[in-house]
Amino acid sequence: MKPYTRIGIIILIVLLLFSCSTQRSTSVPFSAEIENGTLMITKENIKKIDKKLLASDSLRNVIIEQCGLRRIKFPKGNKIESIKLFDNNFKRIPRSIKNCKNLEHLDLEHNQIKHIPRFIADLDSLRSLDLNHNRLKLTESDVRHASKVKKLSIGANNIEQLPENIGILQECTNLNLGKNRLKDLPESFAELKQLRTIIFYENDFETIPEEISGFENLQHLDFYKNHIKEIPDFVGNYENLRYLYLSYNEIEAIPDTMRNLKSLDYFYIHHNNIIKLPEWIVDMDSLERLGVGYNKLISMPDMSEMPYLIELNCEGNLLEEFPWKLVFKPNMQMLIVRDNLFELSEEEIEVLRQPRGVVIIF
Repeated sequence: MKPYTRIGIIILIVLLLFSCSTQRSTSVPFSAEIENGTLMITKENIKKIDKKLLASDSLRNVIIEQCGLRRIKFPKGNKIESIKLFDNNFKRIPRSIKNCKNLEHLDLEHNQIKHIPRFIADLDSLRSLDLNHNRLKLTESDVRHASKVKKLSIGANNIEQLPENIGILQECTNLNLGKNRLKDLPESFAELKQLRTIIFYENDFETIPEEISGFENLQHLDFYKNHIKEIPDFVGNYENLRYLYLSYNEIEAIPDTMRNLKSLDYFYIHHNNIIKLPEWIVDMDSLERLGVGYNKLISMPDMSEMPYLIELNCEGNLLEEFPWKLVFKPNMQMLIVRDNLFELSEEEIEVLRQPRGVVIIF
């Protein structure tokens, strides 16, 4: 064997030994420190978690993110209250979670889970279940097993139709169905009158469904990125509504019934086809943030006297008049007016550039 060949082999052996000594072996149980009741492991290539670690009396929160983990065994008698197994390789909800009798929050977002197992219904303390970005089929059995949960997030699961028994989710007050493929709702959805938050972000609705018309407790409604052409009159009946998101649709007008939304704080309806804002919008005293950008507005009501308005985005319209009164509104924080038809002189531009409490983007 030639000398330089031997030297190359020796160098290769040394590099391999060094690599083995510095890289963590995934075949042995992974251990870490518990700090303030929390076990946090992020971006580690692991297969097992030390059982003694999960059995610690001080452990309350488990956070394991982006570790490629497929299995985990929670011991009996643990005192864990919150589990987050974000972006791993779980194909099912770990069965040992049934041993977590004090569990209140379970987050398995970004995995490969297809079903909600029966033992979830036996976790009496469980309040929130997050299964966004999985492969959930959402059968009638899945709905039954999640029937005690107050906050259910099952967005981005490619769900085309909700089961007919969806109405049994009587404990649920916060339901996230965003980023699915829903076009309509089953009749039993109308029974979920206790809902306070509904998220239908990025689905295939062409109308806001009648099934939610009687939801008097509703505080947060999100229909971002659908194909809605009009706002039904019953939306004006949501007296407790605080957050309304209707952007990226095909809406042409705001109905007069919406003047009854006296609790509305946030109203985002940008990227639609609205030609005119109703004059009564200035009487919505609770409104703090209004987004009407990228519509077809040619004028705006004077909003300078709206007591709580701190943010207005009206960019990308056909406005010819600059809303100067809002520049000097005492509590204004953000004003976005770029990409309209008005022209500003050099003197006016200089005024807008002067430091003040409001951020102006023009």
